Amino acid sequence: MRLKEIQRTAHQAWSPAGHHPIYLALGTSAQQLDASFNTTAAIEIFEMDFADPSLEMQLKGSLPTTNRLHSIVWVNFGAGEDGTGGRLVGGSENGTLTVYNPEAIISSGAEAVVGQSDKHTGPVRALDFNPFQNNLLASGANDSEIYIWDLNNFSSPMTPGAKTQPVEDISVVSWNRQVQHIMASATPSGKAVVWDLRKNEPIIKISDHSNRMHCSGLLWHPDVATQLVLASEDDRLPVIQMWDLRFATSPLKVLENHKRGILSISWSQADSELLLSSAKDNRILCWNPNTGEVIYELPTTNQWCFDVQWCPRNPALLSTASFDGRITVYSVMGGSLKAQQQSTADMISSSFDTMDPFGTGQVLPPLQVPQPSVRDTIIPPLKKPPKWVRRLVGASFGFGGKLITFENPKLPPVQSPQPVPRQVFVSQVTTETEFLQRSRELQVTLQSGSFNNYCQAKIQNSKSDAEQDIWKFLLVNFEDEARIKFLKLLGFSKDDLERKISKCLGKNFQSNGHGVDAKDLAEKMQRLTTERSDEASADVRTSGSISPADFFSHTPKDNSTFQIPVSC
Repeated sequence: MRLKEIQRTAHQAWSPAGHHPIYLALGTSAQQLDASFNTTAAIEIFEMDFADPSLEMQLKGSLPTTNRLHSIVWVNFGAGEDGTGGRLVGGSENGTLTVYNPEAIISSGAEAVVGQSDKHTGPVRALDFNPFQNNLLASGANDSEIYIWDLNNFSSPMTPGAKTQPVEDISVVSWNRQVQHIMASATPSGKAVVWDLRKNEPIIKISDHSNRMHCSGLLWHPDVATQLVLASEDDRLPVIQMWDLRFATSPLKVLENHKRGILSISWSQADSELLLSSAKDNRILCWNPNTGEVIYELPTTNQWCFDVQWCPRNPALLSTASFDGRITVYSVMGGSLKAQQQSTADMISSSFDTMDPFGTGQVLPPLQVPQPSVRDTIIPPLKKPPKWVRRLVGASFGFGGKLITFENPKLPPVQSPQPVPRQVFVSQVTTETEFLQRSRELQVTLQSGSFNNYCQAKIQNSKSDAEQDIWKFLLVNFEDEARIKFLKLLGFSKDDLERKISKCLGKNFQSNGHGVDAKDLAEKMQRLTTERSDEASADVRTSGSISPADFFSHTPKDNSTFQIPVSC
């Protein structure tokens, strides 16, 4: 998806990864003219404000230069503690190598040019800085000239070794991303040379046997020290070859999808599975070098793109420079064009003056821009999620203390035919060990039915008298004669109760197992039966002599108050 765009015919360099905000430096491109045949040159620095939905870039600083550039890089050397600053290095068409201070360019300071050298005899087309020692810079020019510069002492460069024969133009130089003293260079004839700076000599040479490999780009693999890619500009062989120095007799893999020669390549340092290429077929492709598959194609204009670069700070961004004089910033994560379409409509509306252009002095109504009836345009992202948005590890809790975890194993640099197994782990997390132990004991007791032993153990392990009493009451439920034992726990003795009852009744206590005198009980029952019989006979006699009408007048008058005796 296109995010920013500006009309410039220039080479480009992103600010280093530690620099915030993100800047893009542009140096006027050599060997290119626009429609006005303007021959001026300048270095410009733009800020990327992605909060603004418009395509405009904000110019932060500009510096006129005497020469146009073939190459430009932004080095992290000399950056401040906050990551700002660094150095801009430009290789011009007359062989001059110039070092600029970007902070001075932004602030329009006088000391923008920090260093300059004209050691090279021809145009400097190749530049690259060492990722391990940011003060080391490699440059390549005509006649097989390669120099290693120390930005601390810019006046005296060194060479990696004797010039390669026959002498040719150096089209590209690149430092190894894993070994700091290894560097490679390539020529338009398709030959690549790997240099060892400790020995000051080439250690291996790579060339395609077809002799049609017009090399336009060389890049080292971000993760594998022995692998590199070469891009061919020849329309007869528009391929990207991946080589491995361990068996450098033929390419390890060949990426074929472009119809015409490849002009520029860029390998993402954040994800080694993303390789950009632009070619003379007006296409910009994003490859997975491990599989050779094209996973994204940028929607571009009908113009060749001679330079593509990934953004070091935001790995989803890339910039392109085309021959029609456009510098464009894209995102491989897709998105919606609705905000951009609205911004364009607002820009058109604001360009018309509200005053009447015919001089009548009347204010015109606001411009009504017709809204398109088409649906919102959605730009799709990459086919697969890039490395920087993938989760390295993950975890989630489930019920019952279950913990589910996963991790992405580090993939081998060389893609194997067998799929890499990915595992999900389910584990049990125990935090309350004592609580779980008590729970298990209760489960065993419920299954076996041994409640007595369980309660006895709880009584012994109780820490307070109140807790002991609770378990004693629970224990009684599972024993014989539970009612008697409940009374004992409540502090009442059965024998004492029987003795007190007998004493209140005035009888001698006889322990017959039931707390009651049998003879006394028999006498009481006999007396109660005789009294009931006499009362019944009297009722029969009186009921005959009293008429029903006089019944209520013969009711007893002397009713003594009934009292309930209350005592201990």
